Amino acid sequence: MKNILFLLITLGIFSCNEKKASQAITDIDVSRDFIRATLDGNFKTAQALLLADTINTQLFESYIRSYERMTPEKKEAYKKASYNINTFENINDSLRIIDYSNSFMNQATKIKLIKQNNRWMVDFKYTTGDSTLIK
Repeated sequence: MKNILFLLITLGIFSCNEKKASQAITDIDVSRDFIRATLDGNFKTAQALLLADTINTQLFESYIRSYERMTPEKKEAYKKASYNINTFENINDSLRIIDYSNSFMNQATKIKLIKQNNRWMVDFKYTTGDSTLIK
């Protein structure tokens, strides 16, 4: 009986975590959740919002390694940082470009959202400087 209770509690915890990641439905929700997750170092949440392709995965893993090399003070500064969405470009029905900055670095950064299979996802290649044309 104790094993069953432990299993149900464990499954409940994991299903709550999955539910939180999947709650980001709109383009603005996805962009906000991705920005906050990367500032907080919550890469599991951020990766769930990432467009799944080989290059995005490799670039994001490289980003995670860079974050892990940061000093604890710098990580804490990112966690405490607020962010502002400077511009929100509605390119077409399946493409958005969001320009934002955070209060720690105060430097404009852009992310690209693509709607695929009725779901908004972050195309990390755009953020890291891939010169692929916007279509």
